[in-house]
Amino acid sequence: MQYKNIKSKETYSEEEKKAIMQMLNSERKAKDKKTATPIPKIDYNSIDKSKVLQKLNRERKEQELFEKMAKQRIANKKIYSFHNKLFYKIKNLERDYYLKCEDYQKLTSRPKIVTIYHEFLGELKKKDTLIQIRRYSDKIFISDDMIKVYYKSCYFEDEK
Repeated sequence: MQYKNIKSKETYSEEEKKAIMQMLNSERKAKDKKTATPIPKIDYNSIDKSKVLQKLNRERKEQELFEKMAKQRIANKKIYSFHNKLFYKIKNLERDYYLKCEDYQKLTSRPKIVTIYHEFLGELKKKDTLIQIRRYSDKIFISDDMIKVYYKSCYFEDEK
């Protein structure tokens, strides 16, 4: 089948359509080969290779430490239930406060305003605090005042 014969027609058969698509595709590939710039291959010496491997190993160890601390922060911690909601009990503050388990999942290394609760005469009272976690520590850090930020390290009550 000749390209010139196909080009002069106004309607095409299925076989002609396939032939046109193949020709256009081959032209596109040839054009791409001409314009494509080859990716330079970088040769690393043994010193560069060891530096890259050390960096990757350090990053892997840091990630393992962060995951370990995240697990350790809530592993074997006592969970309380008030009004069909689950709470962790925060220790090392002036009184016993409770943090919702679902709110803990939202904590990051960036400080967030989170509501914690304390029990008073059989009901839970709310208090907004600034809370953050640090990836290298198994503690949580709480600041009562959101203007003058002074973090106090706290932990959740262990199961006995």
